[in-house]
Amino acid sequence: MGKGVMRLTIVLIVASTLIATGCVQPLHKKKFIISGTYLEVTSPDVRAAKIVYREFRRLDKIFNIYNKGSELSRLNRTYNKPFKASEELIELLQLSANIYNLSQGAFDVTQGSLYKFWKELISDGIQKKFPTPEAIAKVREAGGMEAIEVDPKKGIVIIKKKGLTIDLSGIAKGYMVDKAIFCLKEKGINNALVNAGGDIYCLGMNNKSPWEVGLQDPEAVPEILGVQLLIDEAIATSGGYEQFFTFKGEEYSHLIDPRSGYPVDNGTISVSVIAKNCTTSDSLATAFSILGLEGVKKFLSKNPSTMRVFLVRAVDGDKQVYILR
Repeated sequence: MGKGVMRLTIVLIVASTLIATGCVQPLHKKKFIISGTYLEVTSPDVRAAKIVYREFRRLDKIFNIYNKGSELSRLNRTYNKPFKASEELIELLQLSANIYNLSQGAFDVTQGSLYKFWKELISDGIQKKFPTPEAIAKVREAGGMEAIEVDPKKGIVIIKKKGLTIDLSGIAKGYMVDKAIFCLKEKGINNALVNAGGDIYCLGMNNKSPWEVGLQDPEAVPEILGVQLLIDEAIATSGGYEQFFTFKGEEYSHLIDPRSGYPVDNGTISVSVIAKNCTTSDSLATAFSILGLEGVKKFLSKNPSTMRVFLVRAVDGDKQVYILR
């Protein structure tokens, strides 16, 4: 990708319009830092923020790959040995395998070594030498969805390939949002908005009106590319070039295609997915960024659903926005 490519971010618009039939309930809003991102909870119920934060802290101890003591990190240090796993880790591995199959390998949590390789390369900024196909092939050998054995009945996970690293960062945040929403419902809280670094679930309504979520182009503030009214739905966005490296004057995305082992170069700037749960929105936003426009069209034709996809592309310096259903 060339320099100057635009990127998209999700902007939350919390409407507080007066209702003719009665007074507006005041919204309680609280923000935390957890799992390396911000967590914002908005609800008319003052209990909501504490409930959500508690659930995020619990799940962070399972999924945080940067915490050596997390359950995921301990699993990644095993090889060919049964690992007693939590219900949450087993469920998320199964969901990840499902997205892998649906996306034909565009979403692959077993390529943690590949993602780490590129992250370290990107952190160095300008590169004098592009990684060779041989070097990439060697790193990719460490992955493989077929090398993970999950037995939900016994609660066991076995990594059957030495050096394989599972990285759930493309799906765990959305899953954590969904689990937190479940906790809110258990406590009788039916109206809230949970925003975990742009992975958003809109539970119920905002003072008898839908929650409003806007897609904003940060290079054209305050331009809003679109506003979505959401009730009991999730939205997540993937893409952007906040992280990149430069080679021979060209900027390359931080998003890595696990099938090729190289950065995505399909003209996609950003993909936002609206779905019934945040796990789906989060993981498919990543997969769709890698699949590109034609790949998303093919996916939706084979997997009809109620989801809506907003895909932004750069074509000859122009920005094109596609709305796909």
